[in-house]
Amino acid sequence: MYLLEITTENAALMTFACIGNEAKVVSGDAKGAKGYVTGMHGGIEHVLICFEEKDLENLAIDDKIMIKAYGQGLKLEGYDDVHLMNIDPDLFEKLGITEKDGRLQVPVVAKVPPYLMGSGIGSSSAYTGDYDIMTADTKEIKRLGLDKLNFGDLVLLEDCDNTYGRGYLKGAVSIGVVVHSDCVKAGHGPGITTIIVSKDPIIEGVIDDKANIGQYMKK
Repeated sequence: MYLLEITTENAALMTFACIGNEAKVVSGDAKGAKGYVTGMHGGIEHVLICFEEKDLENLAIDDKIMIKAYGQGLKLEGYDDVHLMNIDPDLFEKLGITEKDGRLQVPVVAKVPPYLMGSGIGSSSAYTGDYDIMTADTKEIKRLGLDKLNFGDLVLLEDCDNTYGRGYLKGAVSIGVVVHSDCVKAGHGPGITTIIVSKDPIIEGVIDDKANIGQYMKK
């Protein structure tokens, strides 16, 4: 019963926390330090948070951190077919998204073809966790420039529908954030938490090597 309660609480945090949400340490030597959510890692169910290095030095196991979970349910006026998820509204406004000919142009570091998406495919909800870019084919990864990805980079996932779960759909577009690094395990790799999704190709990625949430959070 106790384990079930912990699992349920963790699931709630994973679902409602959004990238860009403020996180504040409320106990221990680092009490008062503030950071922000950078993503959610599915499977092991971790909410990932960025703190300044000086604050990390003062953190310890079992310190309590309060997250101001805010953003799920966000809607984009005039774009009913676009679903927003896992993104703080204040951060969303800083992403530099523009409109052109009825489409949304979103700065991204790279574009990922659907055949590279692995672990996490088939999940029932994209409002929590992430799914991985497979990296076993190193030549293809280098050809696409995916070997240069950094934490916090925005990427476009081609033909990937994350509206009500994760799967393949021709023409669908998903925008996500790189939340964790590569992995040697088959089917795994850099994890992507999705933030913008459309079943129709009304989202366009504009390549910008500075499209990283770390840059936007500084503004």
